[in-house]
Amino acid sequence: MRTPLLCLMLLAPAGAAEPAPAGAVKPWDTTIAKQTRERLPSWIRLSGEFRTRVEGRTGFNFQPGNDDAYGLFRIRVNVSLLPASWLEVYFQGQDARVAGIDAGRPLGIFKNPADIRQAYVRLGRGDGPVKLTVGRQLLNYGAQRMLGPLDWTNNSRTWDTVKLELGRPHAKVDLFASAVVENDPTRRIDHSRRGYNIHGAYGSFSRVVPNAVVEPYLLYRTGGQSGVASAGLRLASLPGKAALRGYDYQLEAVRQSGRYAGLAHRAWSLSVLGGKTMTSRRWSPRVSAEYSAASGDADPGDRTHRTFDHLLGTNHLFYGLVDAVGWQNMRNVRLGFDARPRKGVQFAADYHWLWVGTARDALYDVAGRATVRPRAGQTARSIGTELDFTVGWSVTPQWKAGGGVGRLFAGEFLKRNAGGASQLFPFVFAQYSF
Repeated sequence: MRTPLLCLMLLAPAGAAEPAPAGAVKPWDTTIAKQTRERLPSWIRLSGEFRTRVEGRTGFNFQPGNDDAYGLFRIRVNVSLLPASWLEVYFQGQDARVAGIDAGRPLGIFKNPADIRQAYVRLGRGDGPVKLTVGRQLLNYGAQRMLGPLDWTNNSRTWDTVKLELGRPHAKVDLFASAVVENDPTRRIDHSRRGYNIHGAYGSFSRVVPNAVVEPYLLYRTGGQSGVASAGLRLASLPGKAALRGYDYQLEAVRQSGRYAGLAHRAWSLSVLGGKTMTSRRWSPRVSAEYSAASGDADPGDRTHRTFDHLLGTNHLFYGLVDAVGWQNMRNVRLGFDARPRKGVQFAADYHWLWVGTARDALYDVAGRATVRPRAGQTARSIGTELDFTVGWSVTPQWKAGGGVGRLFAGEFLKRNAGGASQLFPFVFAQYSF
C-alpha cells in the first residue's frame, strides 16, 4: 500500500506553502491545457496521464508457491495539432516500467521505456461522412471481444493502420488494414509484428433495431501459413433508453473459416449478456448474467483446426479478473452485481463458473497462449470458479483510484493436468490525468 501513496506524494508539485486564494483550483487538480491556454495557439492541445498500480499473484502457472508482487508505473504525454477543421496530427509518447518483479518473468506487458504509442494523421471533419487515418493508432470496436487496446496492461496495444471511416454516427462502416505493434523493451522504437496482420470492415447501425445498435463485421487475419476469416454480428442495447425500463442486453456471435498453420480452420464463438438496473433504488444496483462459449479442438488428428481464434481482444473485461481464461475452448457462466454507493464510486462483484469446451484441447489464457495441456486419458473439464471484487473512485476530474481482488479456485482440469494451485490476484491503483 505504501508504493502508490509514495507515487502520489511525488506527483504533488513542490513550491512555497502559501495558502491558495479562496475558490482557486489546486495545482494538482489542473491540467496542461489550462496552464498553457494563454501561451499556446488554440489549435495546439496538450494532455497526459500518470498511472501506478501495485499487484500480486499467487500460483503462477498454477504451481504452489510460485508467487510474486510488483509495482507498475506508466506515464503518457499527448500532443494534438488541429490546424484546420479537416486535419489532425496526433502524437502520444509512453514510458512504462515495472519494479520488484521476479527475474525471469516475461516483461512484454509490463515494461517499455520511452516509446511511441500513437502517431497518426487524420484527414476529414470530425462530424463529416469521410475520414482517413494513417499511422500508429488504436483499434477499439464493439465490446472489444475481438479487437481492443487492452489498456489494463502497463503497455497496452496499438496498431500501424490505414483506416477509412464512411458514414455518420448512426450508420457507418470502418475499413482498415493493420499490423499489430509488438512491445519490445529492448528496442528503442517498437515495430509492427511481421507476418501478423488484421484487415477488416466493421459496421455500426443504430436505427435498424429500436433502442439498439447492430454491428456486423468481417475480419481477416494473415500470418505464416494462416489466413482466418471471422464473420461476426453484435447486437447491444443503447444506454439510457427509457423504453428499456432499466434492462440492457448484448449478444455477439462469430463464425470462423480459413487456414490455420496449414490446416483447415472451422470455429465459432458466442456471448449472451443481460442485465437490469434498478434506477429507483438507492445506489442504482444492477444485476446481470452472462454466458460465453468458444469452440475447441476435440480431435487434433482430423486435419481440421477447430480452436477459436479471439484475435486481439480485451479478454480481461469478461472472463475473470485473474486472466486465466481467454475466448478459446471455453465455457463461462457469470453472475454479477454492481452499484454506485455514492457519486463517483463504482462497486462490482462477479462470480464465474469456468470450464474447457473439450477436455482434449488446452486451456488458453487472455493472450491466447496454451497454458495447460491435457494429459493422456484425462477427461476433466472444470477449470474452476472465480470470485471477483472491484471498486473505482473518481476522486476529482483529474484523480482516480481503486482496487480489487480476484480468487480462482482450481477445478479438476487444473488439478489433474497442472500443479492445481488456486490463484489470488489483488491490486490497487491511482491515476492522474494532467
